[in-house]
Amino acid sequence: MKFYKILIISLFLSSLAYSDIRKEFPSYSYVLTEFNVDERFIDNPEFKRFVWKNKNDYRKRFIRAVERGGLIVPTMKEMMYQRDISPVFLYISMIESAFDTSAKSRTGAGGLWQFVKATGADFDLKITKNLDERYDPIKSTDAAVKYLYKINDNLESWYLTTMAYNCGNGCVNKAIRKAGTRDLGILISSKNKYIKAETKKYIQKVLLMAMIGENYLFKHDDTVGQLMYKINSDSITPVKVKSGERLSTLANILNMNKFYLEKINPHLKKGHAPYRQGYTINIPTSKVDIFHSRYQQNPQNHPSYYSSNRGQYKRYTVQKNDSLYSIARKHRVLLDSIKQANNYTMPKLYVGQQILIPINNTYARR
Repeated sequence: MKFYKILIISLFLSSLAYSDIRKEFPSYSYVLTEFNVDERFIDNPEFKRFVWKNKNDYRKRFIRAVERGGLIVPTMKEMMYQRDISPVFLYISMIESAFDTSAKSRTGAGGLWQFVKATGADFDLKITKNLDERYDPIKSTDAAVKYLYKINDNLESWYLTTMAYNCGNGCVNKAIRKAGTRDLGILISSKNKYIKAETKKYIQKVLLMAMIGENYLFKHDDTVGQLMYKINSDSITPVKVKSGERLSTLANILNMNKFYLEKINPHLKKGHAPYRQGYTINIPTSKVDIFHSRYQQNPQNHPSYYSSNRGQYKRYTVQKNDSLYSIARKHRVLLDSIKQANNYTMPKLYVGQQILIPINNTYARR
């Protein structure tokens, strides 16, 4: 008899605790609405248990992620406003990477939004031995927004889109066909296997993190979400640099630690811009005025020029009837200097090919 009394009291206290979720997270209505979830889902027993079990740990994760996010968080949020998508989808990235710009999964997915190579390529993210734009905070966020819109065009519901971000369109459509419904409560229920367990947990993670992050808007004594704005008073701005510009050089010009510049440009694997014209490097928005005054005003920093530890160069596009000899004469440099500037070996020239031309005497001297 005593056992049953304890059990009844335990169930009562548990029920009481779960019933306080609405009071503890008044943000639930806003968050669920943004994800196209019926507000009554807050009373779903399995979701309540998930929230109750994980809320304290996820608050800690939220704080660590925001601290790690640094300059990128306000930039990502502003991009979402500009592209007319709810900023609550920022929490997908928080769950995917914890705002670690260099995050890489065991399966090879990378960056803030954890794109695999194939998906990255589908959205024009360039991946080479020296460059991986899946790790560019701005370009990957732009690609992620396009990807989310593409998924939603098929599924027509943002919570289903979020689930598909985890397991794919086909996975979610198959689950809907099996279940005979789009009801989130049924899809995530532990009583069925319409969709894989990882995806059931994934959507709940995103919803809980969003409720934590947006709660300060609705509850004056909950300041966790405000950390996103208190910690991050700056943002990122991409600026055009000359071909091959090094992060170390730019850091010196901007009077900042190279480490922080590398953190917001992890896609530049070798620490320099690609050898092509008009490429952008991310810098703190607070440094843009310095960039304009110290960098852009220098003619040698024109995007058609670049530097390395071997000298100054410009890039030339091969024209019809060009030869190495005619190019050398046109630019008044030695033929050997062009060969050396292009790593000593030159393949057969073709129209449209870009080669390097020395613009100082580093290679012009015999």
